[in-house]
Amino acid sequence: MNEATVDKVVRNVSSSWTQTGHLAGRTFKHRQRLSAPPTAVALALWIGNAVGFRGEELLKTGWIAALDCTASSARGLALEAKRLGLIDLRTAGDVVEFGLDRLDPGLGRM
Repeated sequence: MNEATVDKVVRNVSSSWTQTGHLAGRTFKHRQRLSAPPTAVALALWIGNAVGFRGEELLKTGWIAALDCTASSARGLALEAKRLGLIDLRTAGDVVEFGLDRLDPGLGRM
């Protein structure tokens, strides 16, 4: 790629990451930690499920990590998403089962 194309890609990526809250600052961008809402965690769980992750491993995917969540904080936010009616969540000891049909009603018919 030529220099002008690389410059435009960098500006677009920087803008996207700023809009998501990962970067702050007008002229000089710096990384900042996110405070993910339960809705974002529910979406990250749905994406992880769509690509084949199940159970406890859903809390350790790259989509959860992109939200600056640990597995334990993601579990807490998933419980909040359950309270909001976004997902179903069942736990028994270390076993975790997610029901994500509410986010995609067609998911249960596959």
